[in-house]
Amino acid sequence: MGIVALGAGSAMAGVAIAATPAVSDWIDAPLPVPSLAAQTVDVAVPVPTQTPTQTPTPPPVVVPIDDTLPEGMEPAYITSVYPLGGQARYGVGIVLRITFGAAVPVELREVLERTATVEADKPIGLAAWSWPDDYTMVYRPREFWPGRTLVKLRTTWLEDGLADFEPDRRIRIGREQVLTIRQDTQMGKLVKDGELIREVPVSLGKPTWETASGIKTIMERYEMKRMVNPGPREPYDVQVPYALRITPSGEYLHAAPWNEHNLGITPTSHGCTNMSYEDGQWFYEHALEGDPVITKGTSVDVDWWEGPGAVWNIGWRGWKKGAAALP
Repeated sequence: MGIVALGAGSAMAGVAIAATPAVSDWIDAPLPVPSLAAQTVDVAVPVPTQTPTQTPTPPPVVVPIDDTLPEGMEPAYITSVYPLGGQARYGVGIVLRITFGAAVPVELREVLERTATVEADKPIGLAAWSWPDDYTMVYRPREFWPGRTLVKLRTTWLEDGLADFEPDRRIRIGREQVLTIRQDTQMGKLVKDGELIREVPVSLGKPTWETASGIKTIMERYEMKRMVNPGPREPYDVQVPYALRITPSGEYLHAAPWNEHNLGITPTSHGCTNMSYEDGQWFYEHALEGDPVITKGTSVDVDWWEGPGAVWNIGWRGWKKGAAALP
């Protein structure tokens, strides 16, 4: 289409009007191409996750434990079992001790330990059998037994051909009662179930007759006990009231009415723990076999074989080292 010219009299005179493209021009014109850069869209492409491969855990290998008599060995011969058990009540320092008539080979010790089960009706913490020598097998906890505990020992030794009889025991622990004696003060303090109930003036062993330091336990009680030292050094032969044995070699707690002026002041005895007649009677009437007596501060230490309770002086590391069945 061309340009249209308007006449001079027209109202739109002097206005130029642009030419309108022909239809063919619209058709032939190229279409606008959109910019690729303007239309780029970031799309997150999911990456498949890979499940880690798990190696199946093989079942544990169970190695059967042979609790029969090791080949070529004779059954163990038992000579004593401590304590007697029965209806008696014992102190918290009691131990289970089995003594044999001949040295027990290490291979047999391991089997004896595994087939001797100890049960308690209260938690007792760490506990184990141990062999302080080749003839003696002892069971105790790391610390003293809890008060008022029932303890049972069960074995299968006779059944398995390991020994000549079953040393089974049932023992009942009574209240907790511990006497601690100090050399520097010549005083004893008695604690029952965690409370101080009695202070006891004492006279321990004089120089060259010193009382041994360490843990011992009450073994026997005598209302009257004859004590004899034939000499040659300071011989004596006396009847002693209210005597409580704490070592097999002859150390006692006992009343010493002839020595009351030295109690709580100075050591003057021949190794025993002297106390007043009143205190001696009280201990005689209230002590239990297995009650701990702990002496501190002398220059002599008690040996482990000085009575059942002396094994408490073996540290726990040494105790475990003496066990045959512990890993």
